[in-house]
Amino acid sequence: MLKDRFGMRQKAIVFYERHPLFVAAMVTVICVALADQKIAWGIAAAVLLGFFGYFLKGWRHGLAWLICGGLALGGYVDREEFRKSNEIRLLGSAAGEMEGTVLADGKGSRFWSAPVILQNGPQAGAKVWWEGRGEVPVAGAVVRGRGNFTPLPPPRNPGEFDQAAWLRSQGVAVVFEATLSNGSVTTSRLARWGAKIRQSFRAAVTAGLVDDSQQARVIRAIVIGELPQDSDVLVAAFRNSGTLHAFSVSGLHVAMVGSIAWLILRLIGVPRRWAVLALLPLIFGYSWLTGNSAPAVRSAWMAAVFLGAFVFRRRPDLLNALGAVLLAAMLIDGRLLFQPGVQLSYGVVAAISVGTAWTSRAFSWLAKPELYLPLALMTPWQTRWLNFRRNLAQSLGVSLSAGIGSTPLTAFHFGLITPVSIFAGIVLVPLVFILLCAALLSVALYPVALPMSRWVTHVNAKVADACVLTAQGFSAIPGGHFQIRQNSQPFLLIYDLEHGAGAACFAGAKEGGVLLDCGGFHSFKRCVAPSLRRLGITPDSVVLSHPDGDHLGGGAPVWEAFPIKQVLLPVERSRSPGFRSWLNEAPAAGIQILQVANLTSLPMPDDARLEILHSPDPLAQSASADERVAIFRLHWRGWKILLTSDAGVAGELALLDSRQDISADVIVTGHHRGDITLTDQFLDAVHPQAILASNSAFPTSERLDPGRVTFWRSRGIQVIDQAKSGGVTLTIDPSGALRLAGFVDHSTLMLKPR
Repeated sequence: MLKDRFGMRQKAIVFYERHPLFVAAMVTVICVALADQKIAWGIAAAVLLGFFGYFLKGWRHGLAWLICGGLALGGYVDREEFRKSNEIRLLGSAAGEMEGTVLADGKGSRFWSAPVILQNGPQAGAKVWWEGRGEVPVAGAVVRGRGNFTPLPPPRNPGEFDQAAWLRSQGVAVVFEATLSNGSVTTSRLARWGAKIRQSFRAAVTAGLVDDSQQARVIRAIVIGELPQDSDVLVAAFRNSGTLHAFSVSGLHVAMVGSIAWLILRLIGVPRRWAVLALLPLIFGYSWLTGNSAPAVRSAWMAAVFLGAFVFRRRPDLLNALGAVLLAAMLIDGRLLFQPGVQLSYGVVAAISVGTAWTSRAFSWLAKPELYLPLALMTPWQTRWLNFRRNLAQSLGVSLSAGIGSTPLTAFHFGLITPVSIFAGIVLVPLVFILLCAALLSVALYPVALPMSRWVTHVNAKVADACVLTAQGFSAIPGGHFQIRQNSQPFLLIYDLEHGAGAACFAGAKEGGVLLDCGGFHSFKRCVAPSLRRLGITPDSVVLSHPDGDHLGGGAPVWEAFPIKQVLLPVERSRSPGFRSWLNEAPAAGIQILQVANLTSLPMPDDARLEILHSPDPLAQSASADERVAIFRLHWRGWKILLTSDAGVAGELALLDSRQDISADVIVTGHHRGDITLTDQFLDAVHPQAILASNSAFPTSERLDPGRVTFWRSRGIQVIDQAKSGGVTLTIDPSGALRLAGFVDHSTLMLKPR
């Protein structure tokens, strides 16, 4: 036992002596991670790690670890307290004229957003997320505008992206909503010059291609890190094959660009030390051209540290280079640790550095030469075959170690595991290298030989297509990827969306799901679809309540995101472009069209049934969308849930005149934009225990009238206001009670069977 302990201590000492910067960086990571839970835990970790360093290598090393941990801990606490104090003071301040410097190019067109450092007022130096209108600023520009400070927007639905947490990790205190009047953007000559160069680089990599073509989007995503907008199917293929990192300028891209430049410099006879010095500005220049994204900057500094070893005639060490950059990052701003991209970037490199030697053993049989055949007697073809197998074994080892290192993080953050990525990367990485070479060649030719640049780009478009086919092929392999956040019990999720949009999903434990409206085009892509993926739900059917654009999901984006097999339409005709997309384009995608007027009910997961209580006039094309609402009732394990959507008095009267049973336990209601809803007579007939009502501040017609809420409660009806609750999840517990849980306020309403 003592011998084993002595051996472990010796191994630890050897590892530390080889990678001292990496170990110091891990000390800071542990201290900051624990301090995020409780500051006392971070302090205790710094002290304990200092003692561990003392027992391992002596008091100097223990003191160094203690200082590193203490500095990182102190810097993290100080920055976070500064951000919190700015948040409190800015939210308590009145609207006014503000001025700030833009830190990164604004995202958007007419409506844009960007991180800004305030330059005036009592909170000068505070970082805010500026939401403006009009001219889109570039990094370094000065923006001015009058507006209000609002809190960072928290997620309002299960599985929704937590933008507030993402902004906090970057030090953003609040959102500044600038009004249209009195706004201005002042761009210095240097900032304008830099923006022009970046825009020219963007144009050069896709010269001659249609700007919104798939090939152009893929090339820009790989070369610049510009994630394709409105290309859900494309992004899904790379995500499910575990190769989405190709769409982010990271260590892989920086290493490839460095390798390309290194080969060129060596071919023209530049000595190694001078070649290294020439590489550094090229690497940082590429990072700047691609927008200085956090992964690109980290990778550039890591390359600088790694290559600097050649200049100073030291043995380069990837793990030490990683440690140096990570240590500096933790000492400068420890909040970076809580960004998923940072964790994945550093984690994968660390896994490759530590694990490749072990994982390569699993493929060592590929690299073995032929038995009884000396290397000197091999033919040229046999030698090439052996070299190919050795390179393949090494690549598989690197890919396996990267996959092992990234799996815990992707599973934690995204609920996705992609074992197929080990093999997908072997095929895709060479294609990415070829695409980068061609793109940089196009950039070099662009100012001097535009026709040749366009020819190169058109050839590169074929490489982009090959990248897409590779991702699609590997993502289609059964068992190649799977979600680990599968729902364990059936539920009905009512989304809380902006601007009166409506969407819900009824999901079975293992039976897929049904979308009951899809939200608007933007709300579907930015909220509903990402939420369903994170929850592990793959709907295969859609039920639409009425031809309103805020309920149709844009049409094609829905079946591009999920394998939709059938859709139930409320009417036969409509002037809505989104509805016409469902009606005319869905059949070409293999989707069966069902009409409400031809059915009485629709089977649902978990042996539930969706009853059609009211079908609108199928041909009344001139009527408003809210006058053409189909009303449904969900029968689920003895519970009845009435889905009225945006129906007004006309729809309610039609139900009452039909003299059918319309009783229900819960009413899920929206807002008719020109009429009242849930009249006394209608409530008498339904006799609900609870009403779940949507509520949106804008437009005003979507706001929930407090007087109506008071009246409903006076009748003994429980009311859930989604302005307070956010998304609401309905489940049935083992006792048969119906549980309604609010996502934002964590409220719970339990209904007993009547």
